[in-house]
Amino acid sequence: MPTKKIVCACLLILLSVSSARAVITLDGDFDHGGLDEANSSVAGNLVMLAGRDNYNAGDWKWLYFSADGVNGLQPTFRIGDNFNTGGSSLVGHAMVYSYDQENWSFFDNNARSSSAGTFTFSNNSAFTQNQVWVAYGLPYSAGRTASHTSQLVSSPWVSPTLSGNSSLVIGQSPGGIDDLGRTVMPQDMYGYKISDPTGVPDKKKIALVSGVHSNETLGNYNLEGLVDFLVSDDIEASLLRKYADFYVYPMANPDGRFAGYNRSTVQRESLDPNRYWVPPNYNNLDDIEVVGDALIADTGGDVDYLLDFHSTVNGKDGHHGLILPAYQSDPMWLNLLQLDPGVHTQGASLIDDTGAKFGRVHLNAEFSATFETQFLAGENIDRFLTLGRNFGLAFERTFVVAADLNFDGQLTSLDWNLFLAGSETNLSILSPIDAYAAGDLNGDGFNDIIDFGIFKNAYVLANGLPGFQALFTQVPEPNSKSTTLIALFCLALFRISRHPLCSGSF
Repeated sequence: MPTKKIVCACLLILLSVSSARAVITLDGDFDHGGLDEANSSVAGNLVMLAGRDNYNAGDWKWLYFSADGVNGLQPTFRIGDNFNTGGSSLVGHAMVYSYDQENWSFFDNNARSSSAGTFTFSNNSAFTQNQVWVAYGLPYSAGRTASHTSQLVSSPWVSPTLSGNSSLVIGQSPGGIDDLGRTVMPQDMYGYKISDPTGVPDKKKIALVSGVHSNETLGNYNLEGLVDFLVSDDIEASLLRKYADFYVYPMANPDGRFAGYNRSTVQRESLDPNRYWVPPNYNNLDDIEVVGDALIADTGGDVDYLLDFHSTVNGKDGHHGLILPAYQSDPMWLNLLQLDPGVHTQGASLIDDTGAKFGRVHLNAEFSATFETQFLAGENIDRFLTLGRNFGLAFERTFVVAADLNFDGQLTSLDWNLFLAGSETNLSILSPIDAYAAGDLNGDGFNDIIDFGIFKNAYVLANGLPGFQALFTQVPEPNSKSTTLIALFCLALFRISRHPLCSGSF
């Protein structure tokens, strides 16, 4: 009998412990967190959420919090549909969750009820860990910017700008007190240059900005994907660095991002920071002033392109660029549209004092635009990193002169001589860019007849067929290695109009 009492007592204890663990607690007090905890509540498996309205009174636009005690539970989350751009922007939207703040999944069930004035979301199965992070969209914290930038310091292609130090810091944000009464400490702000100093004499200059609006996280993923491409060993990136310098400012509003704000800075939470890019004082928005002044100083007030990466809500025209009519036929933009059919063009006027207008007016940019990525259900981080890479490929297609082996920005007989010098050679021991400079134009580790076809097509496009034929009268005294290849070249030239391999398939 005593044994039975002990067993029963143990069972009661286990049940009480299990019940205690089943209590869900909420926390939005961390980098980029956004939740009105005081007005949120938990009743069993129903979690009622209150968004913060730190920019538009009574409306929320960013939501990010952690829920503890959820292992084995299948809670339902509910928030008012008082979304900043209207409850209709929540139709078709899907919230996300993560167990590590790195890998994100979309909730299975997401529904807005206009009659009830709510948005409800849940999963079809229970959570498998005790703590889960939940967000309106894919988060990108201020800390991620700092971490990503610190990894770039050691890259041979990254250097401080004129306004920055060896840690790529260009200044500090003002900090302040947020809407919940929390102290936001001043944070480092970053800027850096990506370049290959051995490139062409007159390189293009591209300015890249993101993080102006605190809740628009997808723009940061676009920029991160672009930067990762630019510093990579990919042959396209290696070539692009020869032709263009990139000035990167990854987080223009770190205080607002850290505080989990809907749109604005902590310093002036009632103002839209993308309406005051006007030197010298930028309407006293110190975060924007740091980036704006750095852009002018670092580039000499003269760039070819400026791109400001933002995000937008469900219900807009997908991923799109706000492009002045005069810019819509720009080769880089057309190349991007070709690389990524999911991107669209929308018109712009550049009337407001946005970052894009700043690029045109104060940096003399020939192309200056805002790029908007949309929070779309099912599109995860990899989609936006890839989109950033596509921007890099679009720049490469626009700037790089094909078969320019000496990287002087022109395709001439000097490149032909270099091509012959590397002919019929195994170049696989060289780096991709060095192999390219020796004539490996298709990246297979050899300079052979296939590369000749690529060189021929590029040269004819740049200089005409007579110009290409004239190269054969300028060939230096052939050595034993190149005699055979030259014979093949002449045979290929003879067949240009008769053999599809030589006439168009290279």
